Amino acid sequence: MTALRQLAWFPVVIAASPACAHSPVPGLEGFYTGMLHPFSTPSQLLVMVGLGLLVGAFAVKSARWLLCGFLVGTFAGLLMGPLIPDIDPIMFALAFAACCLVALIPGRLMLIAIALAITGGYLIGEASIPDEGPTRDRLFTMSGSIVGANVGLLYLFSIVDFVRSRCVWPWVGVAFRVIAAWLGAISLMMLALGSVEPTTL
Repeated sequence: MTALRQLAWFPVVIAASPACAHSPVPGLEGFYTGMLHPFSTPSQLLVMVGLGLLVGAFAVKSARWLLCGFLVGTFAGLLMGPLIPDIDPIMFALAFAACCLVALIPGRLMLIAIALAITGGYLIGEASIPDEGPTRDRLFTMSGSIVGANVGLLYLFSIVDFVRSRCVWPWVGVAFRVIAAWLGAISLMMLALGSVEPTTL
């Protein structure tokens, strides 16, 4: 667990490294842009936080399988996509499913949790595919997306695990379930709003 907590500082270190306005390494700006991309839209943010709560509900030995599944999913999404024309509704639905699992039966149904982690990783990967452009720039951006998504999920997991291990009060677990329920409700609301056809007056 100590190693995971140390890795949680990784995004802080690399985010603080570019002190100058322009990176001395060509294309590195795209890498940092890619790192932030998995948190740049409401659908992606809800998926990442929902999966963070989901992974954090498991013990470390079990959580590593979810983290590995997410890593595989992000690579698959970046390499195989784009295959889904409208990805936001699916991302809201997945965030809702992940949050429901945390709110109702946290730390259980391991196989379903792994499937959600892999699917969520794929969706994040596909949503992070950059627009057409020079191959080198796209590779920098895609590399940043992989690092940002996976280190971001590891960071979220570490926060949840740290709170659970340090705060032993019974209401802490209930608080995480309440947070998951609220995020699930927000995801469902966003999914419903996205399915409503706009009307003209």
